[in-house]
Parts: sequence; structure tokens; C-alpha cells
Amino acid sequence: MLIPSLSVLPIFVSAAMTLALSPPSFGDSAWRMETLPDPWTMRGFANSLDLSGIASSTTTQCLVGSDESFHIQPGIIDRGSRTIRSLPSIPLPIEPGVRKPEIDIEGVAYSVRERSYFVVGSHGVGKKKGDLQPLRHSVYRIPVKADGGVDKAGIRRMSLLPWLERTPELAAYVGRKLQHNGLNIEGLASSGGRLFFGLRAPNKNGRALVIEASPDDLFGRHAAPLKVHALAIPDGRGIREIAAVRDGFILLTGNASAEASKKIPVTMAPGPDNRFELWHWNGLDARPGRISPLPDNGGKAEGLLVLDDPAGHVDLLVVFDGLADGRPLAVRVSKPHR
Repeated sequence: MLIPSLSVLPIFVSAAMTLALSPPSFGDSAWRMETLPDPWTMRGFANSLDLSGIASSTTTQCLVGSDESFHIQPGIIDRGSRTIRSLPSIPLPIEPGVRKPEIDIEGVAYSVRERSYFVVGSHGVGKKKGDLQPLRHSVYRIPVKADGGVDKAGIRRMSLLPWLERTPELAAYVGRKLQHNGLNIEGLASSGGRLFFGLRAPNKNGRALVIEASPDDLFGRHAAPLKVHALAIPDGRGIREIAAVRDGFILLTGNASAEASKKIPVTMAPGPDNRFELWHWNGLDARPGRISPLPDNGGKAEGLLVLDDPAGHVDLLVVFDGLADGRPLAVRVSKPHR
């Protein structure tokens, strides 16, 4: 499968940094979280210790990504048995001749309007050596057929890199080491026909970033600007996942900077990467509300799947990197009473 050439149009970028003049304020949300008693399981997924993104197109069909591969994995959701079972993996198109290809898949989202999944690579450098790995600079559009299956022939690829390099608020962080607040995308959501990319880093003086863009602009021939939201999240913390819900978005946060490696022994991380929290952001103002920390189970919270989103609460499945089969945790986030 050939990869369409990436757009080389001139890109004019503007940013809406809504907290530029006011100091960040971190507050607790009126929302509350509880762990649901009935466990879920994921079965048959390759690279099961490295599951990093998940989204669903229907109540029974989903797509899962791993940050250590260049494959996507469709899945079947059985709500009766609370099981997500893998279907055969599908390789994403990459440049020929790449040895040990790795897209570093970090976010998966489904757009109802586009009838497509979107998959994003981290757009960062390698964590261990700080080296440039071009495949990480990928966003894929994956059409879904009428029967819910993936349209393999229709998969397209582009890169956010030209946009990022021309965004004044982001350009200095592109290519920077991940241990030093280097740009790193880790979440993706779709809402209202727009894509929202959650950035693990940079965190700029207590402001974590979400990039908003139109898929038509990214995959079309338009030079439309990105929109950058700066959200009040404590310094040193970043967005590890973002999920669209009817009242905005649920954010998952953790350390912004990566842990030290042999080649990069110094990190800006404030401590061990074992504390993860849920926040609610209404998508409009710049001060999301903190909901609750997640229980520490030894893994790294990476993916959020919305199971149910009625008027009074949101049921979520949290998927963990570093634990066999993602060890999914079901939680209920209850909305405040009006």
C-alpha cells in the first residue's frame, strides 16, 4: 500500500493561549469517581504489555493501538461478559525499508462525522536515546465500512510536524528530549467533527496543552491554522489521554517528562511515573477540574474507553501500559447535581 505524500503547502498557524496573562489555578471538580465492582478483561492483543490507545465506533466494535508496533488491532466488545477480544492485526502503511518500524501509537479516536478512526504517533523523539524517528510523526485516517470493519485500502497518512514547527508556542519543544519537557503527543479525541490532541509535554509553567484541528484541513489541501488550548494543570504534569464526553472531555494526567534513561540520565519529572489523575474539561474555559487520582496498580494509565455516557455519569475503561492485557479498570465518574 502506497503512502500518499504529505502536504507541503505553506502553513499559517495561530494559537489561542487563553491563560497567557492570568496565573494558573488548580481546583477540584464537583465530579466524583468510583471504581466499578465488575472486572473487565482484554484478550488476544499483540504487544499486550504496551497497549496505549483505544476507541470504539459502536457499542460492540473498537480499535486498539500499541506504542511498540505499527499495527492496529480491531476488537469486539462483549458487554455481557465484560470482555474485549482481539481480531487480527492490521499493519499501517509505512515507508519501505524501515528496520524495526515503530509508530509509537499513543492515541486512538473515532469520528462519527468522518466515519473514521484516527491514530496518532507521539511526534516526539526516542525516549532512550533522544533520536529522531520519522515514523513517530504520523497521523492516520482509517475509514470504517458499513459493516463496522476497517477499510484497509482507504487508510491515509499525514504528519503534524510541519504544523508543530510553525507554531510559536510549540516550535522550541519539537525534537527536544522527552526527559526535558520535549513535545510528546499522548492522547487523541474527536468531538464535533474536530480532533483534539492531548500533549503530555510540554507543560509550560503550569499549563498543559491540547491541540485542536479539523481532519479536513489536516488531510486536505488547506493551510488552516491549529488552535492551541492552554489548560491549568500543575507544573511537571501532562495530558496522557483525552476522551470526549457529552459535557466536554475527560483528561488523564501523569508526569509530563519521561523517566531517565542510560543515555539521558537527568529528567525534569517531579517523581516516579506512578501517579495518574482524572480531570474534567468543558472544552471552553482554561481551568479543568480535578476529579480523582486513579489507584496505583503498578502500571501506567494510557487509554480511556467511554463505555456509557448518559445524563448523570460517565463509565470509563482505563487501560494500563506495562500490565498484561492492559489490565482494564472500570470506573464511574458521576456528574455534579444541578
